[in-house]
Amino acid sequence: MSSEEINTRRVWKSLTDAGLVEIKLDQFHDRIREVKHIAMGRLDELLELKTDDEERQYVAHSLGTLKRLETSLGAANYPPEPQPTKPSGG
Repeated sequence: MSSEEINTRRVWKSLTDAGLVEIKLDQFHDRIREVKHIAMGRLDELLELKTDDEERQYVAHSLGTLKRLETSLGAANYPPEPQPTKPSGG
């Protein structure tokens, strides 16, 4: 782990310990995935509607920010996200 990653973790730990961030450090991974999933769903809705370009840009920007946060917190080293399974036809 690089010194920058160690410092980032130390800062987040300080913030969570002080109660300034409500999510515990060990919960960030799951919360980031949950928010990314919700944002992807919303972006999909916006793309289908073909309206509200501004909101689409905000959601896409948010997804990029989540990815950078995930990377900076080392969440990219966690197991890959589970992929949705398609029901088998029967």
